[in-house]
Amino acid sequence: MQRVYDMKISHVFLQAFSDPQGDGTVKSLYFPNRWLPMRADLFNFVSWQLQTRGNVKVYAWMPVLAFDLASDLPRVQRWDPQTGKALLARQPYVRLSPWDPRVRQQITDIYEDLARHASFSGILFHDDAVLTDFEDVSPEAVAAWRQTGMAHDAAPVPQRPQERQAWMRFKSQTLTRFTLDLRQAVQAIRGPQVKTARNLFALPILEPQSEAWFAQNLDDFLAAYDWTVPMAMPLMESVPIDASQAWLTRLVQAVARHPGALKQTIFELQARDWNRRQQNAIPDQQLADWMRLLRLNGVKNYGYYPDDFINNQPDISRIRPQFSSWWYPDHD
Repeated sequence: MQRVYDMKISHVFLQAFSDPQGDGTVKSLYFPNRWLPMRADLFNFVSWQLQTRGNVKVYAWMPVLAFDLASDLPRVQRWDPQTGKALLARQPYVRLSPWDPRVRQQITDIYEDLARHASFSGILFHDDAVLTDFEDVSPEAVAAWRQTGMAHDAAPVPQRPQERQAWMRFKSQTLTRFTLDLRQAVQAIRGPQVKTARNLFALPILEPQSEAWFAQNLDDFLAAYDWTVPMAMPLMESVPIDASQAWLTRLVQAVARHPGALKQTIFELQARDWNRRQQNAIPDQQLADWMRLLRLNGVKNYGYYPDDFINNQPDISRIRPQFSSWWYPDHD
């Protein structure tokens, strides 16, 4: 709590779920709920402390599809063009199919339980709300696609360019609508003041045609959520460190081309290098340099993940002049 207070920041994205295996599958939660084990009843306590003692707004960081619910619920399936078969999709996560009404209801139940048992200012939708160009071909998804009247191919994955474009938009809009339904469920309990944010991969911003690989679209996000949170993580995208500043500049410029977008965008930097086996912390000076670059390019809202408060990584005394206007050098 003292660390957050000392940084003089405004918002914290607080993880409300547990992923002990690190495989992206959410097996337990940090609040009482109807469908998954509660690892510990911690979320509300920590959120309340952060709000009252840290003087920040807390957003509950929540999965959208990667819950480890009952095995009979349908998972996202991918089409394997080599075998002509549908297989369980495991990358980037095993996800539930959002076209199944039982899936939608149980996930909605979880969000309602969060709203009943915790105090928070907003929801951050996790990056698991994603579908590639070969997903989802589960029976439920294929049936929903065919009901649109746009599906004509015998194969589950459309082959004609016009149909592929329509299928891409169908999937992107389905994911967005589902998150808005979850928002509505939360607001029905906690009130309309609850805000929303959603993680967005960088590539759909830099190369809009890659929406086909993610089912994510910047314009959709800007229209749907209070905050869009691009994962501004160059090393995660295999960008060399010496090219990272140019890459971040391109990312900011791509967002800025959308009128008013920078005002509702929070750029999320990486504080750890997951591409290395040791998952080393990003050097403090490097993280501070990235923050300075964002600010010089007109970015007002940015953050980083993860925060290792136990080991003081990053060292707040080194990053805070770039992280909060309260700590600009003339205040130090």
